[in-house]
Formats: sequence, C-alpha cells, structure tokens
Amino acid sequence: MGCGLTCVKYLLFIFNFIFWVAGGGVLAIGIWMRIDRATFDPLLGIDYYPIVCWTLIGVGGFVFLVGFLGCCGAVQESKCMLGFYFFLLIVVFVGEVGAGILAYYYHDEVRTWMDSHMNRTIKNNYGFVPAVTAAVTAMQEQMKCCGDRSYVDWMSTKYYKEGKAPANTSVPLSCCRDKTEAGCNRGQPGQPADISKIFTQGCIPSMELWVQEQVWILGGVGVGVGLLQLFGMVFACCLMKAVEDEYE
Repeated sequence: MGCGLTCVKYLLFIFNFIFWVAGGGVLAIGIWMRIDRATFDPLLGIDYYPIVCWTLIGVGGFVFLVGFLGCCGAVQESKCMLGFYFFLLIVVFVGEVGAGILAYYYHDEVRTWMDSHMNRTIKNNYGFVPAVTAAVTAMQEQMKCCGDRSYVDWMSTKYYKEGKAPANTSVPLSCCRDKTEAGCNRGQPGQPADISKIFTQGCIPSMELWVQEQVWILGGVGVGVGLLQLFGMVFACCLMKAVEDEYE
C-alpha cells in the first residue's frame, strides 16, 4: 500500500469518525429540542415546531449512519462503498441547502402565522382546552411574560368574557412575579390593581425570540455539518482515485 493511499485512508477514517460524532450530536439536539419545549406545541401549531425537531432527529440519525458507512468504506478500501457514501453526502448536502433557502425565504410568513395562531389560541382556548391552558401557563412562567402582546390582552379573552376566571382577578396566576403572594393578580380583567406584581411584557415577542434562538442553533448545526460533508466528499474522491491507482 502506497504512502499516499494510507494517508488518505486514515484521513477519511478520522473525518468520518468526527462526522459520525456530529451526526450523534445533531440527533441529540433534535431530541433535546423536542423534549425541552413539547409543552408549547399547542401554541406553535400542529406542524411547524415538531417537524423541525423530527427533521433534526432524522437528519442526525441519517448522518450517523452515513459516517459509519464512510468509516467502513475507508477501512475496506471499497470503491463501491465509497461511491455510495459520496452519493449519500451529495443527497444530504443538497437537502440541507434547499431547506436553508426555504427557511430564509419563508421566515416572515412563518412568524406572521405563528403570531396569529398564538393570538387565536390564547384568546379562544385558554381555560377551555387543558393542553392550551398548560402551554400558556408554562410559557408565562418560564418566559416571564403575560398575554399576547401585553397583559391587557387578557381583557378580550373568552376566559374572562365568559366568566370562567376567578372573581376579582385581572390576569391568570402564572402572570404573577411571585405566585405565592396572595392577591398578586387582583383587579379587573386586564387591569391589575398593582402592576408591579405581574409580568407586563407580552409573550409573543418572547416566543419569537425563543424560536429565533432555535433557528440559530439549527443554522449553526447545518453549517457545521455542511462543511464536514464538503471535506468528506473531497476525501472520498481522493481515496477512490488512490484505490484505483493502487490496483492499476
């Protein structure tokens, strides 16, 4: 075995080990994002956020398997396996580029749709649909916010208009800065007696910021994996050429 072939072989093996670990990392991030905010699904809509998470899980698992295939191809010096590995890298790379373009092109539409969906969901379903009530409660407590755009929005919700809210309360208890303090949400609907005791920032801006952070995570992972794929394609071509020259 020539020195050049040996060097390329071990470089490709090392690269694919890194690629294999990266695939496991993407898989773990997808699972973490799915578990971390699964409670918010009713607010984000049926499809959008779960699809992002499951896409990450699927891509991570696929990259994990592709990295393993690349390692086997490098060790076995198999042109067939290396060629199939190269093809899979191209497929994943093209898919990632396409997804990135679509995400950039439609990000404003997604944000507008999410805002509208959250507004309707909180306004009509809080206090009536258990999953929505739990999601809004978790969102207001974790993001320290209240209402859609402002705490005043609770005045126009079905929860207060139809009298399902406790008497003499202005906002749900989850809006209180200190929920253990008695009467922290006392007042008329959307008009707290003491505004200093509740969160005043609306939840939609906070949720938009959180979604943007997830997009940055997704984008960073995509760029990192994409660069690894480019190196993988170069190394795979070099090894296939070296194997061909060696046997000739």
